[in-house]
Amino acid sequence: MATYQVWGTVKARPADDDWQLIMETEDPVEATHVAHESEGTFWRRLTEDGQAVLARV
Repeated sequence: MATYQVWGTVKARPADDDWQLIMETEDPVEATHVAHESEGTFWRRLTEDGQAVLARV
């Protein structure tokens, strides 16, 4: 089963090491929902098993 990670950053032009893990789940619906929230972050990123699904939201 796939694992989804949602990452966030407060930087407008983030480097690879500026991203912080917000959550990790096996539920793609939950991960997509959290990726589209914006509270406390400038950008969010959604990955599936380490591969970018949504690079910047």
